[in-house]
Amino acid sequence: MPRNIEDVIVPERRRTIRDIPIPEGRRKQEKAPTPMVPKEHKRSQNSGKRKWIAILIAALILVFAALSFFNRATLAYVPKSTPLSFNGDVYTARKSGGEFSYSVVKLSKEKEKEVKASGTEEVSRKASGRILVYNTGSKSQKLRATTRFETPDGKVYQVEDAITVPPGSIEVVVYAEKPGQEFNLGLSDFTLPGLKGTSLSSLIYARSKTPMTGGFVGREGVVSSEDKIKAEAELHSALRDELISEAKAQMPDGFVMFPSLTRVTFESLPTAASGSNALVKVRGDFAGVMFKESELSNHLVESKIDLKEGEVVDIVPLESLEILFAGAVPTDLVSLSEINLSIKGDVDAIWRTDEVALKADLTGRHKRDISSILNNYPTVISATTTIKPFWRSTFPSDESDITIKKLPVK
Repeated sequence: MPRNIEDVIVPERRRTIRDIPIPEGRRKQEKAPTPMVPKEHKRSQNSGKRKWIAILIAALILVFAALSFFNRATLAYVPKSTPLSFNGDVYTARKSGGEFSYSVVKLSKEKEKEVKASGTEEVSRKASGRILVYNTGSKSQKLRATTRFETPDGKVYQVEDAITVPPGSIEVVVYAEKPGQEFNLGLSDFTLPGLKGTSLSSLIYARSKTPMTGGFVGREGVVSSEDKIKAEAELHSALRDELISEAKAQMPDGFVMFPSLTRVTFESLPTAASGSNALVKVRGDFAGVMFKESELSNHLVESKIDLKEGEVVDIVPLESLEILFAGAVPTDLVSLSEINLSIKGDVDAIWRTDEVALKADLTGRHKRDISSILNNYPTVISATTTIKPFWRSTFPSDESDITIKKLPVK
């Protein structure tokens, strides 16, 4: 019998886990499978890492070795010190010998300025210049005014005033016996005709310090008084600066000169013609007292405190002291054998440390030995050390690699 469509029964389908729907959110959380990396590629990566690590270690070793080779050390110390005060204390210094001595720096220089002449006049002028008179004897010798000094060719020059020549030498100005250009002279030797035939003739003689200049007979340009005063004032200022600068340049290392102990004098020289103008000339003479710094410091310190044998002390800052001539200012520093000084100021006395010996004692020593080493240096109050590279604990074995630094006193 034929079946109707209603008679066909579809068998019931069995559900499996594959038929359970998966939510969309969970689908997104699923991870893609990790791709497989070939074993040979992994070995290449590991080998590269090990290579770079080895290079880094080798570089560090080289850096440490290089730093160890450049071993350096510095010891910075604070020196022993004490404050000192001077309140117009008077001291006597001597030119030669004694514990407190001084030297005199003496310079001369000429300068000229061209000025418009206001006219001409007839002149008759003697040449002049400076000579050094020497005394090889042991006693001072007096020479009267107008004492004559003669050149080998017979030209005679004279001093205006009486002079005393100490053992050694003295500088004086001499003038030609007669006016005229023929007495203008370069450097020369001189004898003293007045001493001929006496025992002094072999002991006293002279030599030029400057040429003889200014001798003239005839007409020359005349400068007005106002113009001459102005020109000379300018020359004085320039000469003073130049002489002081030259004196400082000639001063040896370790010496000090105080401006208050210097003296500059000026001398107007004869006016010379320069075409239709005239030359105003001036000579400046500089004399200054200088001291050896260590000697001055020690002498002043010893007047205030007791020093042990061998101790050397510096006064800092030495230039801040006000040092003046006690009493009248000397007019001729060269001829004096001693000077009196008045000193004012507040300074520090700082003990010197033998840094050369200290450096030698530190060579090759361990940092822990510093205290015992410094016990031998009572002039060191405190010290700090720096050794490079930082992992080193001993000072270099070469003294040139050790630096000693003195710190300022607070």
